[in-house]
Amino acid sequence: MNTQITTTAKRMYLLITCLFLSFLLSQCFLTQDRTTVVYGTITDQNGEPVDSILVLIDGVKGFRYETLKEMYSGKNGTYELVLEVPRKYSSVDVIIPFGSYVNPKFQKYYKDKLAVKNDKPTNDCCIATIGDKTKYDFQLIPR
Repeated sequence: MNTQITTTAKRMYLLITCLFLSFLLSQCFLTQDRTTVVYGTITDQNGEPVDSILVLIDGVKGFRYETLKEMYSGKNGTYELVLEVPRKYSSVDVIIPFGSYVNPKFQKYYKDKLAVKNDKPTNDCCIATIGDKTKYDFQLIPR
């Protein structure tokens, strides 16, 4: 009988150890790097860089959007946003907002934009992959 208890105890110990190791390994493989980089250049219809254009990254949670980071394009028209996206967001959108208050230069001189994602024209604007580096170049369309 002692042999049977010892064998059962060993099996239980082995089972618990295997379950614990499985849990640890699954946590290692399930953790996703959520550092997201969005960068690119903003140009006019002639390919000239445009500065002072506001670019936002909005986190998407269900049907709600929250601005996570923002910046204005530099003198050479470039921008780069780097952020750690919180887990509560399922995706992130890259936005050039309309409105004279938030983006006066865009509102005054431009009516729309064309987007190029990772060097390919796209109509599916403007979702960035969480945990990845995404390039969005924008060509602004004058009024």
